[in-house]
Amino acid sequence: MDGRTLVVVGLVVLAGCSIVADGGDAEGPAETLTPAPVPTTAPTATAAPSPLPPGVTTRGAISPSALATAHVRAVTGRSYVWTERRRTLTATGDGNWTEARNRTRTIRVADGDTYRWSRSRRVVWTGLTLGYQPAIERYSDGDTRYVREQDVDGPLYRAQPATNDSQVLGLVAANRVQSYLSLRNVSVSVGQIDGERRYWVESRGGGVVDGEYAANYSVGAVVTPDGFVRRLSATYTTERRGTPTRIEYEYAYDRVGNGSVSPPDWLPEARAAVGEEDRATASVNATASTPR
Repeated sequence: MDGRTLVVVGLVVLAGCSIVADGGDAEGPAETLTPAPVPTTAPTATAAPSPLPPGVTTRGAISPSALATAHVRAVTGRSYVWTERRRTLTATGDGNWTEARNRTRTIRVADGDTYRWSRSRRVVWTGLTLGYQPAIERYSDGDTRYVREQDVDGPLYRAQPATNDSQVLGLVAANRVQSYLSLRNVSVSVGQIDGERRYWVESRGGGVVDGEYAANYSVGAVVTPDGFVRRLSATYTTERRGTPTRIEYEYAYDRVGNGSVSPPDWLPEARAAVGEEDRATASVNATASTPR
């Protein structure tokens, strides 16, 4: 029997994702994997088993770079809403945890040069100290890309000619795939969502995540056959400056193929701040960078 048929066929349920997308509206019921039909007879040598997603094997390991590359290829040119959340909790000393930080980000894509991207203010752990990054929003209307940065003294605005950033926006989630799925001891099972095949990839244990040692690590992802990582969630504990710290991360895609983008409330202010002349003379060689 072909090694690829070793994928476990069974009932797999993705826990309800608590992410809220699209301006606060709940994204609806969590996707639930239902069992794929179990063959009544063993496949013959000529049978063509369903291939696993790129980078996913039955040998207990994943090639995160191959899966991340396939993910970018799968989402490029699609419309969608992508939302992520990362919570940082610290131990209270009595066996409980208290939330120290809660960071969110949302990307809404209509097409490559029409999108809206937002990231809340965040605290960044450098390995030695804590740093701060301001809240940022980007809006591209197909002609101009506006950036709003919430500084301590108020909002700052910038404008550049719009570019097709579909691939760049896909890299945001692809970077998370590489960070959180770079582990061994991976198990893969297969099921269906609305009649379409999905793979549930999960791992537990420990390892290095985002440059720090992760203990009690647990990660799960829902992946389509072409490598589109629709959902990803991970939890682990580490120690920072002698304090036990728990990280909870999750992202989810919604409205795939049916995404839309509406202008932000701050657009008139941004246009007034940058001026027509500034927008017209913005560097025509402006290139997009992967949002972090």
